[in-house]
Amino acid sequence: MAFTVRVPVGVVAAITPINVPLNLVCHKIGPGIAGGNSIVLKPAEVTPISALKLAELFEKAGLPKGRFNVVTGNGPEIGEWLLKNKDVNMFTFTGSPRVGELIREKAGLRKVALELGNNSATIVHSDADLERATTLIAQKSFNNAGQVCISVQRVYVHKDIYETFVALLKEKTEKFKLGNPLDEKTDIRPMIRESDAIRVESWVNEAVNQGGTIITGEKGMVLFIRQPF
Repeated sequence: MAFTVRVPVGVVAAITPINVPLNLVCHKIGPGIAGGNSIVLKPAEVTPISALKLAELFEKAGLPKGRFNVVTGNGPEIGEWLLKNKDVNMFTFTGSPRVGELIREKAGLRKVALELGNNSATIVHSDADLERATTLIAQKSFNNAGQVCISVQRVYVHKDIYETFVALLKEKTEKFKLGNPLDEKTDIRPMIRESDAIRVESWVNEAVNQGGTIITGEKGMVLFIRQPF
């Protein structure tokens, strides 16, 4: 015999990343508040504004004081403070596997919900609609400048259509406009920090050193690289 009792967890510490900062915040505070909990939100230090504005709207809507709280600042420092605070009953985190593992280790017996990094693969078979496939892969690869864990990151293509696929994807990719994110015509905007751009460039250089071929792009904005097998 089994039964379920639905009761609030208590205080939930929610830690969210830089990408789609409003959407991912809502993923956590919506269910948390609906379940009768109090939320302490720690948004990414470089994208806190949407979370602060959302807190203002909740306050104006009449949410009781203390039910939704936002703490901003340095991630490791505040994260460590939250983990040491025994008043926190649950941690929910979206971000890297390294930080997720650290939270899991330090949370002890408290509840933890982790949504960690991904390395999404797409398979294109010989009978695929290549026009549609290359359009969608190009769009999903560069959405939010690629700063989304569910973006297309690896593509496996059947050898019979490989060259045609590469040519089509190159054509679709080169149509994207790089520029100011405030310009509605911009398809690919800059990354959130220079350090992240440098990190991606190091991955490109690593791929080239391992035999990869740059199909399109230039220094500072390589868009597509073919890796040998």
